[in-house]
Amino acid sequence: MELKQVLLAILRRRGILRDGRRGWLNHPIVLMYDAGPYVDDLVRYFYAAVDEWTRRGFRNNISLDDVEPLLKQLAGAPGTPVTEDLTREYRRVLLLKEPCFYYRRLTAEELAELLSTPPRPYNGVNLWLFDMLELYETFMKRLAAGEVDCAGIFPRRR
Repeated sequence: MELKQVLLAILRRRGILRDGRRGWLNHPIVLMYDAGPYVDDLVRYFYAAVDEWTRRGFRNNISLDDVEPLLKQLAGAPGTPVTEDLTREYRRVLLLKEPCFYYRRLTAEELAELLSTPPRPYNGVNLWLFDMLELYETFMKRLAAGEVDCAGIFPRRR
């Protein structure tokens, strides 16, 4: 599960885990959660994801048992850097990436919010969008009219 990789990267960034690995160190989610005392939030999220996975009938083969003592060395506090505003921008990016999939899964309220609010810039999340704002505005006008372009406008790497 990717969440364990995020936790391992935070441990590496803080010098608690010294295994020589360098992967994920500059991933946006690692940088966001490592910037504050939010590791407890990530651990709770990990266990919630595992619970949901097993609730759906899948077998779990991942745990934090091997890193639990290391995680206890991190200064933690309740809370999360994720705000309602940031959550909205993640929804916006998902809609722009896979419009046909997410258009059907967003609630009417979520979709209306995305259509009625301008995007707000977040480093590591949606800054690319502001380089193509005219294309975005056209895409959203068509979406508001019920025209769903399944290609989306998310920049694809080749």
